[in-house]
Amino acid sequence: MADAPRDAQDDDASILTEGEPGLPPWSGPPPVVELVHQDEDLVVVNKPPGLLVHRVPGSEERVALLQTVRDQVGAYLYPVHRLDRPASGVLAFGLTQAAAASLQAALESDESRKEYLTLVVGPCPDRFESQRPLQAQSGKLQPAWTEFEALGLVPGAALLRARLRTGRHHQVRRHLAHLGWPILGDTVYGRRAANARLREAHGLQRLFLHAARLVVAHPTTGATLDLRAPLPDDLRSVLASLGLSVPGAQ
Repeated sequence: MADAPRDAQDDDASILTEGEPGLPPWSGPPPVVELVHQDEDLVVVNKPPGLLVHRVPGSEERVALLQTVRDQVGAYLYPVHRLDRPASGVLAFGLTQAAAASLQAALESDESRKEYLTLVVGPCPDRFESQRPLQAQSGKLQPAWTEFEALGLVPGAALLRARLRTGRHHQVRRHLAHLGWPILGDTVYGRRAANARLREAHGLQRLFLHAARLVVAHPTTGATLDLRAPLPDDLRSVLASLGLSVPGAQ
C-alpha cells in the first residue's frame, strides 16, 4: 500500500503540533543498563525509556545513556545511531571511531534490519508502507521508507511491526502520523484524546515505541549480528490490558 495522499496533521484538530508533558526526565542516580552484546569493537544496549542518548546543549537533564554506559563498561563510546528519549530498545555504540564509522555504513546497507514495535491509533491495514520524503532540520527533503505489518488489532488500536529502510529523524512517528495512524503516547505527533484514553484505561504513560531488533554486519569480522531487546514490562502491561499478545521472535 502506497503512502496516503494527505497529511493527517492538517485533517484532525486533535493532532498535537507541540509537545505536551510526557514521560518526565530521568530522575535519581543513573540506571544499570542491560548489555545486549559487547566485544572489543562495540557495545549494544537495551535503552531504558526516559533517558536521553546523550546530553543536549541547554538541557537541564544530567543523566544520559552515553555517559552512563561509558562509566558502566569503563570505555569511551562513539555514537552510531539514536533513539528518542521516551523510546526503548536496541542501541549500538562503537568502541573505536573506525568501528562506529563501519557500523554506520552497515546500517545504511540493504542487508541491515531495524525493527520496532509500536502501538498506534487503529484500525489499519495488515501491511502498508510509507515512502514519503521527510524534511531534515536543514530544510532539505530526504528520502524515507518504512514498512509496516499489523500484529494485532483491538477497537481503536493496532500493534505494528515497523521496519526502517532509511533512518531519518522521528521517521516512524512522522510516517504514521501522516498516514493517519499516529503512535499512542506520542506527545508531539499523536492525538491528545487517544493518548488520554490509553493512559487512563490501560496505563500507557509514554510513547509506545520500542526498538526490538537490529540486524547488522559486525564492523570488523563482517559476521551478521542479530541483536534483540524484549518488550519492557510497562509496554507489556499495556498490551495485556488491551488483550493483545506480546509478539514472539521472528
